[in-house]
Amino acid sequence: MITGASGVGKTTLLQQLQEDLEEGAYQFYKFDEIGVPPFEEMVRDYGSPSAWQKAKTVEWIEILIRKAAKNTTSIIFEGQMNLDFIIEGFKEHKFTEYKIILIDCEAGEIKRRLIEERNQPELANADMVNWLKFLRKQGQQYEVAIINTANKTVEEVGQHFKEIIQS
Repeated sequence: MITGASGVGKTTLLQQLQEDLEEGAYQFYKFDEIGVPPFEEMVRDYGSPSAWQKAKTVEWIEILIRKAAKNTTSIIFEGQMNLDFIIEGFKEHKFTEYKIILIDCEAGEIKRRLIEERNQPELANADMVNWLKFLRKQGQQYEVAIINTANKTVEEVGQHFKEIIQS
């Protein structure tokens, strides 16, 4: 499980891993493949964006556990997920064979990436910085592996990730 705020480098890491890792040994999934509905729809259908994210995280985990049971390949799943929801989803299914890796970066670098590289200045806001801080705090609380992508090449981040999943 790869999680982190927008702009930390999750998708870039996933693309690097798809190139580097042995073909056929891994399956790759992205949380956003399900589509992210507008705020109003999340509130209407789930009560809040957080409740939507929790429901969809648990739903994804159930799907991934079923896929893992049918295959011998490892699964790498990427998305902006609250660590509480990830852990709860796995506990609900009594599944313990997983690792969470938090991709992290300094707020200033995230803002730069979102504005200059991704052309998404609307995401470079206080809410994203708060989400970054929240995930970082959760990562420390749960003692998950944290990879800070600031001042690292994509290859260095990929190597660090591979070392973590092989340990």
